[in-house]
Amino acid sequence: MSQPGLFPYTSREGKAVRCTKLLYKITAAKTGSPMPIDDARALFIFDATTQAIIDAHLGTSSEFTAAQFDSTAMGADAFAAIVDMGKQVDELIYVVAKCYSGTEGTTQVHRTALGDSTLTDSTLDTECEIGSSGNVGIRVDFGNSPDFDALTAGQIEIDIYWRAK
Repeated sequence: MSQPGLFPYTSREGKAVRCTKLLYKITAAKTGSPMPIDDARALFIFDATTQAIIDAHLGTSSEFTAAQFDSTAMGADAFAAIVDMGKQVDELIYVVAKCYSGTEGTTQVHRTALGDSTLTDSTLDTECEIGSSGNVGIRVDFGNSPDFDALTAGQIEIDIYWRAK
């Protein structure tokens, strides 16, 4: 039997924290595809990208800059996701990125970034940021365990915890 949604009676309850999950299958070195295949929310990259590509994906102008995803920032063993959140993110809580590889995903590497971090230009680090238009940029440095750039099979899972406007 279905029931109506539960709405808080007090403002102390606050807005609910939401989780957006992105899933990718690693199909070759520095190549992946979203699961399900038609999930086009995120521009998912392993190498440097351009301002035109970022702006075209989000439909905004310089919400995230190419310098945040340049060749230094996207160095060895890094990937990024520029996520079209429909311009509805008010607060970015944190991001968890996981890579599963090896037999039955037994090799696991996890990275997290708090939502109050920023995407530093030309810096290879794990960071996330809410853009000026309410979309999300994520950059992850998985380090060299395993050699992330050389993986030809595995899965990447990204959990974005956020609150709506």
